[in-house]
Amino acid sequence: MIRRILTPLDPSPYSETALKYSCYIARRQHAEITGMVILDIPGIEKSIGAVAPGALYWAEKLEKSRVAEAQKRIEQLLQKFEETCQKEGVTCHKAEDQGSPSERIVWESLFYDLVVMGLRTHFQFETSDKPGKTLDKVLSQTITPVLAVPEHYYEIRNVLIAFDGSLPAARALQRFAHLAIPYDFNFTLLYAGDDKDTAMLYLNKAEEYLKAYSQNNVQKEWTNRSIIDAMREEYLDKSDLIVLGAHSRNALADFFVGSVTKYLINESNKVLFIGQ
Repeated sequence: MIRRILTPLDPSPYSETALKYSCYIARRQHAEITGMVILDIPGIEKSIGAVAPGALYWAEKLEKSRVAEAQKRIEQLLQKFEETCQKEGVTCHKAEDQGSPSERIVWESLFYDLVVMGLRTHFQFETSDKPGKTLDKVLSQTITPVLAVPEHYYEIRNVLIAFDGSLPAARALQRFAHLAIPYDFNFTLLYAGDDKDTAMLYLNKAEEYLKAYSQNNVQKEWTNRSIIDAMREEYLDKSDLIVLGAHSRNALADFFVGSVTKYLINESNKVLFIGQ
């Protein structure tokens, strides 16, 4: 069971979907949601750039204008967040912060059970219409699991767990099992590797863990293909949500966020539960 959900807010459809999933989880877990907005002062200052001699007045005027406009949009985001939570019957809190979005989310996430945010982020809305790299930065630093969601909401029934026996994968399995208690999911445990005996050892242990949390509809799969090839060719289309660690067994090769995780984030069409 979880009690506290952190949902960083931005003006994108991804953020609206993140709030829908947050409410869906909160109702069933009897959890509370904190909607977090961040005024990206460093980003605003960077967008203005170096100031030529004699132009300081105009630079300060431009910065104040952008901050004021950002504050208006932040107030709108918080108002919509509160209205949505009230409509869904979910306990909610509002949080405002200033600074680098990824740094502030990581710090705040220390005190939450789950972070729910979009696969594409637009926290630099004051200065850019393009998606930012906030999700990658959060995944490289946070200890809290992240539910990263696509642009559109859909019901989750079939869950794929990519399990290689690594510590991040095991933590993702554990954290998701706690989250999944009130639901009736269909689970597929997938191990990719050369040795079938090793694969079955890990898969059997993972199945035992899920069954201890009353998750009995579990299918075990082993493949000697690469995990990305197996997902793309066979498993992605029939999965609604994918559980995986932010890194694989070879964390150095992964470099911050693992190659499988990066691939799935770039695909941007499945809900991802990413453990650390």
